[in-house]
Amino acid sequence: MRKSRGSLRHLKRSPAPSFWQIMRKERVWTVKPMPGPHPIWRCIPLGILLRDYLKLAETMKEARRILGEGQIKVDGRVRRDYKYPTGLMDVVEIVTTEEFYRIVPHRQKFLWPLKI
Repeated sequence: MRKSRGSLRHLKRSPAPSFWQIMRKERVWTVKPMPGPHPIWRCIPLGILLRDYLKLAETMKEARRILGEGQIKVDGRVRRDYKYPTGLMDVVEIVTTEEFYRIVPHRQKFLWPLKI
């Protein structure tokens, strides 16, 4: 990955990884994942996973509220940070509905949540 100039804390939608299923021209900014177990080019931030992939929230504010209430577990641990990177073979549990998703590789989309 090429080193960029400017702030490393923010990420615009257009240079975001192409496998993220986000609308590129909807808004200017998107969530940049925090450092963690998966690199940026092989992860999906938890906020984007809830809003754009699983459709549990309409906005990022709603996704952050769901996370703040402790309704989401990643690999058995409650995660409250919307920037937490979820990656290959992680299990995402929705406590209120008792649904489980595993992040698996997909032929066209690189990473995709598969319901267990």
